[in-house]
Amino acid sequence: MAEKEKGRREGDPIPNNGVWRDTAESKAPLVKLQAARLTRRCAISLAMASIVAPIVFGEAAHD
Repeated sequence: MAEKEKGRREGDPIPNNGVWRDTAESKAPLVKLQAARLTRRCAISLAMASIVAPIVFGEAAHD
């Protein structure tokens, strides 16, 4: 029987040698992600969505 990653018999943790860490350069700012969500849901421009996003999601933009 093949050993699965979840629920090992001995309870050993899953090794992290194949996991890549996120870098600061690869993470998009929260406001940009929220603005992209608003453009899809509300059919508004990205400029308008980036202004409205902190108001809608209740967070202030601190870049």
